[in-house]
Amino acid sequence: MCHFSQIVTLSRSTGQKMDFLIRRCTEADLSDIMKLQLKVYEDMCDPGLYALVSEENIHESLLEDYCFGTYHDDQLIAFTMMIANRVSYRNYGTYVGYPEERQKQCVSLEISLVDSDYRGFGLQKYFVTLREKEAKKAGATESLVTIAPGNKYSLNNLLDSGYEILDTRPLYEGAVRHILSKKW
Repeated sequence: MCHFSQIVTLSRSTGQKMDFLIRRCTEADLSDIMKLQLKVYEDMCDPGLYALVSEENIHESLLEDYCFGTYHDDQLIAFTMMIANRVSYRNYGTYVGYPEERQKQCVSLEISLVDSDYRGFGLQKYFVTLREKEAKKAGATESLVTIAPGNKYSLNNLLDSGYEILDTRPLYEGAVRHILSKKW
């Protein structure tokens, strides 16, 4: 996997600007990622909107997929993960019955976490664009994502970014999720 690191300046609608370091995460970041995931989950008004990702799956993705952390003052404040275009039960193409050859053309946008203190800077939308750019470099032609129907903010971000709902079904321990797709 290639190295990735950049400084971005993002603004809230209030005009507040902040610089963030966004970089590729490594195994050394696993503990901080798990802490951030738990903090974000505990801060949610409806925890049913998010299915916790296991430490084992995040560790696997740190080795095989695309994991990006956002840092402010050397603290992990946001994280996103994309499953590479590979055949795996974690490739959302399996959920919609794609054959293995098509799965090799698809990436899966798995999680985006933003610390509640840093919401409003557009990090989630930034993550969609970043992952799509990396997916195209990897030769993918389609991006898939799952989202809780009640997660209106995230759903609207994806729809605004050109994603379309393919299906709605029970997935994570029976939790209903939309499966969305974007092709390029």
